[in-house]
Amino acid sequence: MGECIQIIEFYGGDVVKFLGDAVLVSFQPNLADPSVSSEAESEIDGPITSRETSKRQKSVLVRRAVECGQQLLARLSHYRVYLTAEERTKHRTASGEIDRQQTRGVKTQRFFLFDGQSSSSNEDQRRPSSSTVATRHANPDSIDDLPEYPDEYSMAFDIWSCLPFMRRKNHNDRVYRRSSVSSDSSNTNKNAIDLELHIAVSCGDVTNVIIGEMNPESRPRSSRFPATTNDRKSKRMSKISADEIDAMDSYFMEYNGRLEYAISGPAVESLEDALNAAKAGEMSITPEIYSLVLNQPLDVTYEKRKQFFIVKSRDSDDGRKGSGGNKGLGHHHHHHHHHHHPSISSVSTPNASYLSSWPELKRQASKLNIEPLVPRIRNTNYFELSNESNANYYKYVNRSALYRLQHSPDGNFPAQFRDVTIMFVSLGKLNVASPEGLEIAQKATVHAMQLFVKYEGMLQQFAVDDKGATLLAVFGLPPLSHEREAVFAAKAAIELRDAYRHMQVPDFAIALSTGIIFNAVLPQGNPYRRDPSISGDTIILAVRLLKFPFSKKNVVCDAATRHQIGGLCEFEDMGENFVKGKVKPVQIYEIQKFGQSGSKPKRISLHNYENNADFIGYKLEMAIATKLIVDWNEAQNHHMLVISGPSGVGKSFFCHALNKSITAQGVLTCWSSSTEVEKSSKYYLMKNLLLALFEIIDSDKVPANTKRRMSYLNTMGGSSNHLMGPHSPVSAGDRTSSGSSFSILSNREWLRRIASYSSATRSITGSGHNLDGSNEMAELITQCLQKCGEQESLLPLFKVAFASMNDVEENKYTSRLDGRARDILLSAVITRMVRYASEHVGLVLICDDVQWADSASIRVLQQIHEQCQRVMIIMATRPIRDYNVTFIKNFCQSGSHEEIALNGLGADEIGEIILQAFKSGVKRVSPQIVRVVQKRTAGNPLYVKNMAIILKDFNHVTVVDGELVPSSNEFDLADLLGNFDYGRIIKMQFDRLDASFQEILTVASCLDQYFTLYEIEAVISHNNAIFKENDMEKIKTRIRNYDVYQFLQNVETPNLQESEITVYTFSHITIPKAIYDIMAYESRISLHQLFARYYESQLNRENYPDLLGKVVRHYMETDALGKQLFYLEQLADLNIKSYLLPEATDNLKKIVEILDKNDNIAIQFGRVHHSDIYRRLGMCYTMRTRLNEGERYLFLALDALGEPWPRSELEFMYKFWTNRAAQYQHRRWGTWNKYTKAPKKLVWKRIVEIMAQLSNIYFYTGKGRAFVYTCLLGLNACERLNEDGPNYTLFLARNSLLCWINDQKEHSIFYITKALRHMEEKNDPGTLTICAFLCFAAGKFNNARDLLYQSIQAVRTLGVITDCQSFYRSVGLVITMRIFEGRLDSSPEDMMLLKQMADTAHSNGDYEAEIWLGVYNIGNAIIMDRLRDCEPFVSLLETHVKQAADYNKIAIHGTLVCYYARSPNYEYARRHLRSLVNSLPALTVTPNIFPIFGLIFATMGLYRLIEYEQVDLVSADDARNYDRFNLGVARINHAFQQVKFWEFTQPCLYLARALPYISTGRTVEGYLVLRHGVHEMHFIQEIRFLKAYYWANLGKYAFTPSDRIEWTDRARADLDSLEIPAHIYCNPDPANCYSRGKPADLCA
Repeated sequence: MGECIQIIEFYGGDVVKFLGDAVLVSFQPNLADPSVSSEAESEIDGPITSRETSKRQKSVLVRRAVECGQQLLARLSHYRVYLTAEERTKHRTASGEIDRQQTRGVKTQRFFLFDGQSSSSNEDQRRPSSSTVATRHANPDSIDDLPEYPDEYSMAFDIWSCLPFMRRKNHNDRVYRRSSVSSDSSNTNKNAIDLELHIAVSCGDVTNVIIGEMNPESRPRSSRFPATTNDRKSKRMSKISADEIDAMDSYFMEYNGRLEYAISGPAVESLEDALNAAKAGEMSITPEIYSLVLNQPLDVTYEKRKQFFIVKSRDSDDGRKGSGGNKGLGHHHHHHHHHHHPSISSVSTPNASYLSSWPELKRQASKLNIEPLVPRIRNTNYFELSNESNANYYKYVNRSALYRLQHSPDGNFPAQFRDVTIMFVSLGKLNVASPEGLEIAQKATVHAMQLFVKYEGMLQQFAVDDKGATLLAVFGLPPLSHEREAVFAAKAAIELRDAYRHMQVPDFAIALSTGIIFNAVLPQGNPYRRDPSISGDTIILAVRLLKFPFSKKNVVCDAATRHQIGGLCEFEDMGENFVKGKVKPVQIYEIQKFGQSGSKPKRISLHNYENNADFIGYKLEMAIATKLIVDWNEAQNHHMLVISGPSGVGKSFFCHALNKSITAQGVLTCWSSSTEVEKSSKYYLMKNLLLALFEIIDSDKVPANTKRRMSYLNTMGGSSNHLMGPHSPVSAGDRTSSGSSFSILSNREWLRRIASYSSATRSITGSGHNLDGSNEMAELITQCLQKCGEQESLLPLFKVAFASMNDVEENKYTSRLDGRARDILLSAVITRMVRYASEHVGLVLICDDVQWADSASIRVLQQIHEQCQRVMIIMATRPIRDYNVTFIKNFCQSGSHEEIALNGLGADEIGEIILQAFKSGVKRVSPQIVRVVQKRTAGNPLYVKNMAIILKDFNHVTVVDGELVPSSNEFDLADLLGNFDYGRIIKMQFDRLDASFQEILTVASCLDQYFTLYEIEAVISHNNAIFKENDMEKIKTRIRNYDVYQFLQNVETPNLQESEITVYTFSHITIPKAIYDIMAYESRISLHQLFARYYESQLNRENYPDLLGKVVRHYMETDALGKQLFYLEQLADLNIKSYLLPEATDNLKKIVEILDKNDNIAIQFGRVHHSDIYRRLGMCYTMRTRLNEGERYLFLALDALGEPWPRSELEFMYKFWTNRAAQYQHRRWGTWNKYTKAPKKLVWKRIVEIMAQLSNIYFYTGKGRAFVYTCLLGLNACERLNEDGPNYTLFLARNSLLCWINDQKEHSIFYITKALRHMEEKNDPGTLTICAFLCFAAGKFNNARDLLYQSIQAVRTLGVITDCQSFYRSVGLVITMRIFEGRLDSSPEDMMLLKQMADTAHSNGDYEAEIWLGVYNIGNAIIMDRLRDCEPFVSLLETHVKQAADYNKIAIHGTLVCYYARSPNYEYARRHLRSLVNSLPALTVTPNIFPIFGLIFATMGLYRLIEYEQVDLVSADDARNYDRFNLGVARINHAFQQVKFWEFTQPCLYLARALPYISTGRTVEGYLVLRHGVHEMHFIQEIRFLKAYYWANLGKYAFTPSDRIEWTDRARADLDSLEIPAHIYCNPDPANCYSRGKPADLCA
């Protein structure tokens, strides 16, 4: 952009405007001042004597325009934009600039969009800002599909001369430039696009228009503006006092007029067609230009296309030399003309030096006059500007830009992203060149300007093109930003629409769109032009909305605007419409009017809220408020209650609860609320109070005033104070007259006349005013006036509050009142009506958000407060320090008052709300959850209540020992909180801060939660006013003074040795996020780069763990890929050593992402190094039981090492048997093929570690063949490496387990003996766990438990788990044995292990371990008959079961079958039983004991279902049902065979075998199966609960009474010893019955 303007200025052109994707340039002769010489005059051989443009002068201007276009094509027609940080890094030179290459191999001149600036310029500012619209024509799938680049759309506008309403017509040449994506197919880089130019040149008449208002009549001109201002604030500071600077700020913020310059005419209108004829990299000239250039000494080739002539860039012309379509334009080549020029010798040398670095331009230099642009300046007067500035020039720039430029030290305000509402106003096909059209445009523009000032928006541009005249306005630029910009824009748009309809502006249209725009000065540092520009898709969308027919004479908006306005306006849905440049249709609405629908305005009432909402929290505050209300009930004394607090703490919710308490006592309330957009609307707050008051008066509760209605005007001396209030004496100097120059105090006789008239003609309303019968509001007010004893003639006074009463005519008395008199009379009558109502009913006025209340309403409320003793007023407001609500002090000067400050609910109250939402199963809430909820909701009771409801369904929240805890250490509710975003308020306050403090906050927003001033000082700019002195105490003092909104707060740091270091933090998490969001991309990158280098320079051995994370975090926000990879790997290693697995996983994933996106860096990384990253990432996933991800990355690690996992069945079988044979060889004859070469040993050591992790995966998943293969391959590799460490013993032990499972006991003993011998004294947890499994399988349960405790001890270091998988396996087996022994509750050590397992799973984000914990807790609760404790865990399992792996599904479904059978919930039990049966075929021979839970509990559940007669589990009459049941039982029996731990599962194995007999009534056969099992089970004595359960079932199904009694007694004795309720499992009447009361065949 900078070089583009240089080229245009060099050739004498003027950049008029930036119009979307086009730059409008004009070449005009200087006809205004003939005394000023110009280059044109020197070339025409004499001064211009006529105000008309001569033919030779036209030729000179045309030649300049065409040469300028050629230069633009030659220098800037091919410009590459890199879309990603990685691509920008690849093409960044040593100096920090980005080298942009042409697609055709031509090296173009580099330039930045912010010309001459450092690398801290915004990333988006470096891109040509006018590419997108043209891109959509050429390639809709390119840049438009990237939502992260919304600033590709640009609208920029200029400062121009102050020529008030002068019009002149003259011939001139204009260049119209548009950039687009190159259509060259050679551009194969998907991360870059090549922008090319379209240029159109036309010639004809134009009209120069300056429109706007110079001296607004609505406010006086400011006389405080200082006479001298320079470009830099730093220079001004030395010459101007602080008062003068404040005066300048005030001047820039006040509206002192606004001017806009534009050009129009045939030359402008013909450009669009000419531009459409040109393709990328071409210049189109009109026939008029062609006729003037034909005889010019220019070397130009062209081709005719339609009626236009197309000139192409030189590189495209070379490929077409000799083609018949190209012709020479002009008779003399430009270089021949230059050859005969006398100054050729002096120019050639610098040109040759300049062109030496640009070979493509040097090739073109023989045909074009290409030279450096610096030596030649068109207007040297630029260097002779006077310091005496004319304030009128400021009128060409909007107030926001002026204010920010005034506070910027370098004259370039910081680039920002802003959330704004854009308003585009189309004036239709208005001919501004005609006197009539100009007059309409002037009136329309001035009226729009005044509305923009009223609603604090900014006029950005007035432009004229072939589509007509348009206005562009912005709502939301600093410092006039608001919480909801769309509300202000909608209010202004509706008023503007109504005004234009009244003015009969033809075919106008108004469109609103809301979103993010980019705002910056472009190009920064340019000496010719700098424009306060805005860009973004939001602007383009607003323009496109104007094109629809339904937008004519209406206001339309997009969905984002509609959402932000909410229910404040009436909308009509115009449906989804396709908009140019959008792939999907856009939802469009028409804004019909501001306010709610219906003929009668609706008042705001608390009854619209949820009546059954329970108020929780603020108990102390509510007690104080209730006490004040009780006092008021007992003795009314002008009571006043003020409720204050920041946004979002629940003031409205508090008032709602208070209102319910008040109305419950029979007191009536009137509720009203102010809004920010209506703070200038007169009586807006009172309007809703009056509506409620009128309804009360109109009801039966207030009787009519039976007293004679005395005139309130007949005795001014006695009633003046009552009428006028305390401010009634008005001096002559304070009078405010109306158009008739009438003053209320100057004609008391008239007041007596109106009083007598009102009394005498009260019933003849027609003579006083025209009251339409359909006007319900007028009728209601009239009735209320009559009921209160007031005069109906006062009705017109209420028109100022109710717009619906505009049809009510003034009577002959009220029409003569001026504004002040009307306000005094209206205040008095409202006060009397309130006082009369309060004499008959209890009345409370509740006013919410009074910080935005209008002054007129406040005056009425204060009068009511002072004169109505029985009325109580409750006001809710934001903190006084942030908002100008000092009027509250005046209220508190009379009567009784109380102020209550709300600062959000405390932790205990938030925990109480969450507990109420969860009810049973949760006894307490984790402080971490409470902190997050408190931080996100700011303690708002309503938000907390909603958040608690959401938490109830939040999948990653679980219950441990009755405590609700988060599932991971990255618990965050940002996605669940809806629209609880306070960012708009923060941005609004940020805009109003001092520029130096803004810079500090901007820097701090890039830092961590806690930061020091030394960190900020390391990167802050040297000219920051707060840090100008190196005295920290003074800096702290300045920060306190500037921090008016309390953004920062000090943190107590007792642990810091340096007590003098002050640590800061932001007072709310939203503050840094909101500030960071408005920063430009390049500014963010620059700050993070500076911080990263600062922390990097501070690194040493002591602080390495603390600072390394900071270095990584900041480098990750830059494009320094090398630094990112290096420090990410260092941090990942540190995380792994610290056992912070989630953090290590994230860092390793980032490394993988960088390597995947950058092939050249991946090649340099090396395959072994690459494999290490994959291996460590796979290991982290495996340790966290995310087995699928772990397997994937471990496979990638093998691929990188050149030893891939076998993919096909044939390859797998070959490698499997090869390793089986190798192991046989190693056992028989020793290891032959040992690895001796270092590279191979390096590779195979890594393969051994990978196989160890893969074997962990297959241990759980039950993939038997893969598990055997990993154990064989790992064992063979260890023996060939001659390694005898932990991995070797692990593979020996696992091979031993495999042999045991396959009944090869001798081989199993061989391997386990060898493993124990190599382990020696060092405990290897993996080997010890396998030994324990072998003991468990052999029935030696006590030995297994001892080995498991040793294994657990080996993986615990200072309470930290070092090997999660070994720990999980060991603890899981211990808990399994304890649960089925029935002794888990009586083993506190094992309960601690279960809790530590839960803590480890939560810290690692291990959701699979949560499933195990849920099954363990449910299983123990079922056995101990504590079903109520199961509820939270059942919910957890029901949530996870669909995504669970097959081996987990078996345990989940089986356990839930038993739970629902015991509940009883038979339908759910049937459902899970079907799911269990369907999952069982997936179970293979596996050492994983977790499926045991499902099988044992499924068997127990089936027996419980059989015992209930109402459950028809098996139907003998239904053969299909019987077959399904038999299939299910057979699958369960087969699954017991697959588990292989028969010594432990034998009791339930025999129960499952007996199930088909018992379920079909064949009790004798079933009993014989169970009796046979007694003789076969050798180790049942150690599994006490399963033994007792087995005895209990024998007691139910034994044939003889004596056997039933004996087995039942034995079972009851065992259960009693375990403190398990025996009646749950035992036969209640073994002498006479089978199970559950079924009569026995033989009785005692």
